[in-house]
Amino acid sequence: MFGSLLKCLVLALLISVHRLLADSLVLPRFEEVDEPSDSASTLAFVFDVTGSMYDDLKQVIEGASRILEKTLSRRTRPIKNFVLVPFHDPIGPVSITTDPKKFQQDLQELFVQGGGDCPEMSIGAIKKALEVSLPGSFIYVFTDARAKDFRLKRDVLRLVQLRQSQVVFVLTGDCGDRSQPGYRAYEEIAATSSGQIFHLDKQQVNEVLKWVEETVQAMKVHLLSSNHDSAQENKWEVPFDPSLREVTVSLSGPAPQIELRVVGAEQGLKELLNIPNSARVINLKFPRPGFWKLKVSCSGRHTLRVTGVSSLDFRAGFSTLPVSEFNHTRERPVKHVMLKCTGLKPPGYLSQVELMSASGRSLRTIPVSLPSDLGQQGLWTLPEFRTPPQSFFIKATGNDESGFRFQRLSSVSYTNIIPPPAVRMPNVVRGFYMQPATIGCSVQSDIPYRLRFTRSGITLGEEKHFNSAVASWEIAHASGEDEGTYECVAQSSAGQGRALTQLTIQPPPVLRPAVNVTSSVGGVAVLSCQVDGHMRHNLTWHRAGRAVHARAGRAKLLADSSLQISGVRPQDAGAYRCEATNAHGRSEITVWLLVPAEAPSVEVRPQTQTFSRGDEIRFVCSASGSPPPQVSWSHGNVALANQPRFSVNRAGVLTIRGALPEDAGDYTCQATNEAGSITQSASLTYATQQVVLVSVGSDATLACQATGVPPPLVRWFKELEVGSAPFVEQDVHSGTLQIRGVQEVDAGQYNCVASSSAGTSTGTVSLE
Repeated sequence: MFGSLLKCLVLALLISVHRLLADSLVLPRFEEVDEPSDSASTLAFVFDVTGSMYDDLKQVIEGASRILEKTLSRRTRPIKNFVLVPFHDPIGPVSITTDPKKFQQDLQELFVQGGGDCPEMSIGAIKKALEVSLPGSFIYVFTDARAKDFRLKRDVLRLVQLRQSQVVFVLTGDCGDRSQPGYRAYEEIAATSSGQIFHLDKQQVNEVLKWVEETVQAMKVHLLSSNHDSAQENKWEVPFDPSLREVTVSLSGPAPQIELRVVGAEQGLKELLNIPNSARVINLKFPRPGFWKLKVSCSGRHTLRVTGVSSLDFRAGFSTLPVSEFNHTRERPVKHVMLKCTGLKPPGYLSQVELMSASGRSLRTIPVSLPSDLGQQGLWTLPEFRTPPQSFFIKATGNDESGFRFQRLSSVSYTNIIPPPAVRMPNVVRGFYMQPATIGCSVQSDIPYRLRFTRSGITLGEEKHFNSAVASWEIAHASGEDEGTYECVAQSSAGQGRALTQLTIQPPPVLRPAVNVTSSVGGVAVLSCQVDGHMRHNLTWHRAGRAVHARAGRAKLLADSSLQISGVRPQDAGAYRCEATNAHGRSEITVWLLVPAEAPSVEVRPQTQTFSRGDEIRFVCSASGSPPPQVSWSHGNVALANQPRFSVNRAGVLTIRGALPEDAGDYTCQATNEAGSITQSASLTYATQQVVLVSVGSDATLACQATGVPPPLVRWFKELEVGSAPFVEQDVHSGTLQIRGVQEVDAGQYNCVASSSAGTSTGTVSLE
């Protein structure tokens, strides 16, 4: 009998809904208003699709479609997107869309599955809806069973506090026992979120839907909330300010009675819902500003909600230290509070804040000081206070700019629940081959925690203690062996948080094995460097630590990245490094250019030299060959390496400093490479002092013979350089000095100095 009556009622509802959908899938247009056309809320439906819902699932689906149509037809649209969370075991799949037609289609495609078990996995589904919904959203739960997973209640309460969203339960059953924790979890979630629980039966579907249609409103504000465990009558005096466009009083409980009046005005109340043993909802459009008297009563456990539509509202933010900006606050109640008010302009002001219990009793009153900008920015800071041990609402009261009293209540109740650490990691971390890789883990926790990284269940490194930080696991040289899933686990006394990420290593360019090249002197050598595959890369050649510029000259980079060297010289032989790089890393190979050995040749300059004691003497040994030969000097059979007064530089130049008579003799330069060895010698002669005798008045010619390559120039000195006086004539090329009409003052020792780029030699001639 119950099923027949319910089906008749549903049929009537279906006819009216289908007419509405057929006539108005395209929403009506309204005239421009000053209000925003959209807000950032979610309309979420959480549906029980177990077999026990078979008889009434369709009517709930059609009712949800009607709610959607009513919501979207409002002149101010409060909904940005739509979420559908069907639940059975498991939960889902979850549907999220911004398209109302797609949302309606998803509703129509729901089907029941499985048996009619009781209880069900409803709390997990609510948790999923809160996680994917935007802040300040409307969440409706449709089920006929209490919760099996009620242990998730703590997580849901924390999300309600974080998201500031309302959860309303529309129940067509409760497994027959409302004292069970699975049902009490519904009551606590509804109370915390300023939601309510409504019980349906066959006569009440249409009436409940009318109320639900009115609940989803833009600029919805809360005025009063109370929950009571027993039958009682309560009276309230509530100020209605001019910004309130409408007020709704919702009373859920047995035998609900509501009286709302103001002295000197007609009530003008509209009844939205009247279920004699379950709920009553009344609505008042554009109420007269002033203090209204509200009296409510129920014969058992009941909840009261008074809401309105207004642009005047507030949000509360909390912090451990005083802050100057609202975005530096959070939702969990701690000792510092900042209120962000909207729609309140100077000279309007907040006068006080009260912490209200779930039953509507004032727990604490906190005065509010006028900010320095008189509230122009809408930020009001409360003095430091200790949060009460139980959950509480925040009630803000004050006067608007016209002097009317206003009252607003927070949309959710607050509980000082310390959440477990919130752990975040990117979905994917990309590393580069043989480059450092960092796996980051961001943790937010109100209390100290221990953190560890794991891979395949194995802890990496040591567990460390933190307060709140960004930790990371470092890999010095990442490779393919490091790829895989990494987990960051943070554990505190409040619980555990964890997150996963996937490390992928991007490979660098892969080079084919090197092939060495042999070329004769004067030939053309092509050094190959090939990259496997078609990945983008940059390629450079290096020789002796320097890049080879292959744009001009004998070296040229070919189209296939090979290095071509024309006119090969012996000094071109050696190692060439090819390096290929891209964003993922680099690879390199070494290619050797081999030039066959060429026997060395050697030339010593000058072949002969004459010296005097103390002279500095140089012999130049020029050697060539392939590979370049090593040069060494010897005097007789004695090697001259590391000898005092003797030095040989890299160019093969032998220098003798402070020459002594015993340095005379043959000096041999030897050039050696893998193709052989060759020598050449030069002669060094010690010059004894010459004596020239001449009578006074005669002419004297002093001669100094000097040879070398290049030919040296000879200058004469007698203490100072002999000048070009009329009676003196010197020839720097032949080395002669002629003195005409010799006088006694001309007698003495003359030094001739032969010098060239190869060195300097000195001789002495005595004139008597």
